[in-house]
Amino acid sequence: MTTGLARAQIRSRPSAFVGTFVALLFGALVIICCGHLLFAAADADQAPQRYAAVPVLVAADPEADGRPVPDRARVDVSLAGRIAALPQVKAAVADTAFPVTVSAGHRAPVVADGRPVSTVRFAAAGGDATPPALAAGRLALDAGTARELGAVRGTTLRVTASEGTASYRLEAVVDSPRPGVWFADAEAWRLSGHPNRADAIAVLPKPGVPADRLADQVRKAAGSARVLTSAGDRNAVENPDFSVLQENTIGMFGAMGGLSLYIAIFVVANTMALSISQRQRETALLRGIGARPAQIRRTAAAEASLVAVLAVAVAVVPGYLLARVLFDAMESRHLMPPGSRLEFTWIPVAVAAFAGLLAAVPGSLIASFRAARSRPAQALGEAAVPRRGIGPIRLLIGLAALAGAVLLTVTVLAGGGTTANNAAPFVLLLFMVAVSLLGPLLARLATEVLGLPLRLTGVTGELATLNGRARARRLSSAIVPVALVVAFGVTKVGQQTSLSHEARVQSEAALSADRVVEAPGGLPQDLAERAARVPGVAAATGITDLGLLVGPGDKGARPGKDSVQARAFTGAGGQLARNLDPDVVSGSLSAVRPAGGGAAAGTVAVEQRVADRVDTAVGRPITLWLGDGTRIRPVVAATYKRGTGVGDVLLPQATVAGHLTSPLADRILVRADGSPSAGLDRGLESAVSGTPGATVQTARAFTQATQEDREQFAWLEAMALGVITGFAGIAAANTLAMVTFERLREVSMLRLIGMNPRRLRRVVRLEALTVVLAGLGIGMVIALIILRPLVQAATGASFPYLPPALPAVVTAVALVVGLAATMLPLRRLLRVRPTEGVTRRA
Repeated sequence: MTTGLARAQIRSRPSAFVGTFVALLFGALVIICCGHLLFAAADADQAPQRYAAVPVLVAADPEADGRPVPDRARVDVSLAGRIAALPQVKAAVADTAFPVTVSAGHRAPVVADGRPVSTVRFAAAGGDATPPALAAGRLALDAGTARELGAVRGTTLRVTASEGTASYRLEAVVDSPRPGVWFADAEAWRLSGHPNRADAIAVLPKPGVPADRLADQVRKAAGSARVLTSAGDRNAVENPDFSVLQENTIGMFGAMGGLSLYIAIFVVANTMALSISQRQRETALLRGIGARPAQIRRTAAAEASLVAVLAVAVAVVPGYLLARVLFDAMESRHLMPPGSRLEFTWIPVAVAAFAGLLAAVPGSLIASFRAARSRPAQALGEAAVPRRGIGPIRLLIGLAALAGAVLLTVTVLAGGGTTANNAAPFVLLLFMVAVSLLGPLLARLATEVLGLPLRLTGVTGELATLNGRARARRLSSAIVPVALVVAFGVTKVGQQTSLSHEARVQSEAALSADRVVEAPGGLPQDLAERAARVPGVAAATGITDLGLLVGPGDKGARPGKDSVQARAFTGAGGQLARNLDPDVVSGSLSAVRPAGGGAAAGTVAVEQRVADRVDTAVGRPITLWLGDGTRIRPVVAATYKRGTGVGDVLLPQATVAGHLTSPLADRILVRADGSPSAGLDRGLESAVSGTPGATVQTARAFTQATQEDREQFAWLEAMALGVITGFAGIAAANTLAMVTFERLREVSMLRLIGMNPRRLRRVVRLEALTVVLAGLGIGMVIALIILRPLVQAATGASFPYLPPALPAVVTAVALVVGLAATMLPLRRLLRVRPTEGVTRRA
């Protein structure tokens, strides 16, 4: 009986069924899509290539005090000798990699990894190869790089490495699965910038020795170093970026899926409640002919279950196809982890079904609770004249949700960092729960405020205002999804535009240099000294971008959760101050110096917010973990404001020397002695002409190029935003259409008493305008409340930056969607004859 009643109600109210079905369909579609992308990233498996023939690999712990190091942890080279002396070891080869740029004639320069030639023993195709004999000034290339450069044995090549640019002769071509440039061992370790530290040690066994027995022997000599045998662990050492990319991708799709799940539950529950409340009259009649409250609730739950199961079944194929489209787009942009494969799995479908039932069934039970327990006469009365206001329990829960959202905003979001960014969408949803519960009060307030200008339009405005007062509960159901779309879209877009704007503003304000020198693979550190000797140059500073972990200055301090961006500079702090103005708050950049002859770790400059976060100041120590995990405790010599534009920490290049994978500078800042001239440009071009790929550009051109580098990240953000906001937008349009279809009887009665269709359209259009403007206002207020602490914690800016076009675009889109979702259903209602419409249900 319960299922039969549910099917009968669906047939009698097709518009309510369609509205609920659409909300569930698109919610399930987004969850299925995100779930498949999440599994594709999580199941990615990249096999090691360089270490494919290495059964046992020794590497350092990639964490420092429980946090991943920003660059690469290394082991002492001397460990290779101790391991090689073990009886079951055939060879133990210390391996390292460092960037070099190779050019030949007029061919485009190639950036590749430089390595010791002894590593050919395990890195060549097939493994256990004999390394070529290389003397000083000789090198070997892989076959692919040699073809790209048009080089053969005996070709003279120009190579840029840490010690500058020099000529080398191609001595041999190695059949290697990965690109590489091999130098004589002593020369390679010198060029690496960390001659006593190895990325890993490859251990080769004697004939007949199994890998597990070899690993047991190596562990006895390895000390605190890790001994790795699995393909996954060896690949993590060979390709450290793989695990980072995989973790970030899984995190993004997990956040998308989780947020979609929360939005789906919220939207579907709201839609289901609206659908049930629209059938209040039918529920009252069922009560009048003897239906018990439990039967009414079971009927509502059965209907919700039927619609949910049907919607998820229909969403399976479109959800997977959407995942395929997004997967192909991301893979073509190299945004998916290598080895990712998109394969169909039923787990996201099961999650979508669970989410649909979790949203629809409780929503229907809650919505039918009051009608099921009301007396039939009371229910019929409320169906004819809807209740105004809200109950005390709903009011208290709504106020509690609002207080909780505000509390999280001023505590968690104001703290900044990854935790705040992850919490922001759920704080937004908590605000939306409060708006949903307090919706009738907000709708009544919006009607009263917007009713003042609406009355100026005459009778139609007066009718629209009076109707809004009487239907405040229904209007609130339409306002909530509009506010959700606006709040979510403006929060996500505003966060990115604020960060980009502040980074651009601070970078432009801080950059005092007149010219910037860059090269694809980096620049030798001594090139800054040569540039400083060019006539007309007042100061030249090499800059290297790097990551650090930061903690308080106490001896037992532990690093914070997030790494910070830092910049190492060549020369003295006073020279840096001529090329870069970080807006010093206290102290002086001239006091920033490398470590002296004692145990002191020198001095650094720190962004003011970072200094406050770790409770330090000028003259006090701060703990830094360098790229390889080395801990130092320098003294803070200066604090500054423009961290978003210049990095969170400024420190001398000598302090980080030997602790980075790349010993090269990313760019050289040049300050002219007076106004820049053509002679200065010619002098700089001459000074860098020996470095393959080096270019001299103006400061303006450099800042523009820096902004363009964010294009891939912007695409990724736009993709995620489009999927979730698109779903929320469809849900908003769907709810508005449901509210309009419900008004068939009302529209027919107005036509019967003499209102012509033209005036009726104007009244409904003004009501839709009230709903859209109220949703816009509420959504914008919520977005700004959330954005302000996030942006202030991330950039120090007092207010978020929204491009002038953003509010206009959001308003225009909301108006178009809102009016279309209202006026198109109204056209269908107007096709029904008034005498039929007063008795029919849409």
